[in-house]
Amino acid sequence: MDTSRFGALLDLLPDAVGIIDSTATLRAANSSAERLFGWSRDEWIGRNLLEMVHPDDVDWAISSLATVTGRELGTPIEMRVKSAEGWLLVELVGRAAEVDGEPVIFMSARDLTERRRWEIARDDTAMFRSVLHHAASLTILADADATISAVSAAMIRLTGFGPEATIGRSLVDLVIEADQPRMVRAIDKAKSEAQRRVTTEVLLAGRDRDAIPCQLSIVNLIDDPTVGGLVVSGHDISELWRARTELEHMAGHDPLTGLANRGRLSEELARRLDPNCREAGPVAVAFIDLDRFKPVNDLYGHETGDELLTMVAARLRDALRDDDVVARFGGDEFIAVMPDAGISTDDLAERIVSALSTPFRLSVGVVQISASVGVVAATPGDDPDTVLAEADNAMYAVKNDVKHTPSLRNIATRRRLADGVTHAFERDEFTVHYQPIIDLQTNRWVGFEALSRWNHPELGLLLPADFIDIVEDIGLGLRLGAATIETICQDLGRLRDRTGLEPSISVNASADEVTNPDYASTLTSALNGCDISPDRFTIEISERSILGRGGRTGRVVPANLAALAEQGVGIAVDDFGTGYSSLTHLVSFPIDRIKIDRSFVAGVVDDAQRRSVIAALVGLAQSTGMSVVAEGIADQDQLDMLLSVGCHLGQGFFMAKPMAYEGLEAALT
Repeated sequence: MDTSRFGALLDLLPDAVGIIDSTATLRAANSSAERLFGWSRDEWIGRNLLEMVHPDDVDWAISSLATVTGRELGTPIEMRVKSAEGWLLVELVGRAAEVDGEPVIFMSARDLTERRRWEIARDDTAMFRSVLHHAASLTILADADATISAVSAAMIRLTGFGPEATIGRSLVDLVIEADQPRMVRAIDKAKSEAQRRVTTEVLLAGRDRDAIPCQLSIVNLIDDPTVGGLVVSGHDISELWRARTELEHMAGHDPLTGLANRGRLSEELARRLDPNCREAGPVAVAFIDLDRFKPVNDLYGHETGDELLTMVAARLRDALRDDDVVARFGGDEFIAVMPDAGISTDDLAERIVSALSTPFRLSVGVVQISASVGVVAATPGDDPDTVLAEADNAMYAVKNDVKHTPSLRNIATRRRLADGVTHAFERDEFTVHYQPIIDLQTNRWVGFEALSRWNHPELGLLLPADFIDIVEDIGLGLRLGAATIETICQDLGRLRDRTGLEPSISVNASADEVTNPDYASTLTSALNGCDISPDRFTIEISERSILGRGGRTGRVVPANLAALAEQGVGIAVDDFGTGYSSLTHLVSFPIDRIKIDRSFVAGVVDDAQRRSVIAALVGLAQSTGMSVVAEGIADQDQLDMLLSVGCHLGQGFFMAKPMAYEGLEAALT
């Protein structure tokens, strides 16, 4: 488009005028535009005019341009436009036209900055100052450098500082010294391009009163030609702070006794044991359990029980120092965390016991209780949960009148084992050992029980009792069971390839496995995949983990056992005789073997009643087609006595210890 022929005409107009195309690119401008904005038209022709618009007004400008097309005359709009001297407030009016077949927009711009300032400075100035002065909310006007230029009367009434003490000072000076860095950050954020409005909570300094909590909102209007500074508004949030303080206290304290609760205790103990904390140091932790509290609670009711607990809490606070933390752990249990004061744990326990031994005068009368107190010492770096567990153990040792030996290492070891289980799977640290099941009459090996082992890199070879419950507690029982079956299948495959032998194998099935609906199909698929005959395989179900649950196993366990039995897999009841089973289980499940627990076998020589029970059990098993295996045979006398009552199968260290695969292969060949 040739705009040169418009130049002379445009230069005659008093208002700034420019011509833009549909993309807002400047195609022509007059000399008035140069004077208004302070730039040469040659510098801007060919550039997009939206570059001149204030970032906050760009969306408005775009939407306004869209409305100009199709209308005879656009609606006048006010926006901030960049000039050589700063931002100008201008009124823009656009009109769409067509020049040489090309759609364009004629834009007329008129400076409103001075007029707007004049309007404000006219008679409205007094009204504006009056409104500001009498506003109910706190209002402050400040220059671009945060120097205060005006404050509302509400601000004066709240702080007690008049205009002479505030105007001319920095916004930062309004707040207490501790909150001044926060105020500086809020002002800097408000003045940044990324965040132009900031809300912060600070404590305002008061002339004749304590600091006042306030919420302040800082709005950046530095680029606004009619304001050119910061506008701060706010309100007193003292009531909110009081409510928040009460809620925070409730969140960390027991509502009945006012002592710290379990959450607050954990935080405090963790802080005292954190090596990186400035206040960390040695502490004594006392676990306190009230003796004879339950009879008082049952006899007189819960209200009296609550009254007693409140009095106990008061005595504990009086017996300990101000910097000691006393918490109600739950029910009638309390915890005290005491920085090391150079006195022994026995002396601390005695102090607490003595404080609670004096009779309590309740509303229903006088009652006497006592307390069992276990105290342990801890140092920074110790695990807080481990320390609490050890204090709990110490308390129960006192309650049971047994000598307490600190066992932090044992508890820490169990935690370390739990943390290392996942890595153990990744490093193939779990393996299987095999213990022979022996015909006691002929001393022949008739099968093997597969037993899990953990080759721990630091603790050595661990037995199931050391880790099975940990694995199951963290939800990896099914994974361990699957890994065990996989190892057994690999070992049996190697044994068959090298020796031609395929011995009978039994393996323990956990509660997680037998109550898993997919267990039967998964096990049989694994056996079939390794070409192992199911009738050479037996699963052993622990009475303690499965049968003792009664009806809670639902339909899953019977369905799994029935499916396995149908495939030929043997079903054995492990640990029989520990008191968890019922003879009804022997007929309600497809069981074909009973394994008598080692604790029952241990008394077979000296206990005639146990011999009679085993003899009766053997007779019952034979009449129903089941076999009986005695576990844990430790000597020849036990073996002979078992034979005398008709038990012909057994296993134990007396005959053969569990062995790794290499020992199994060597023994069989």
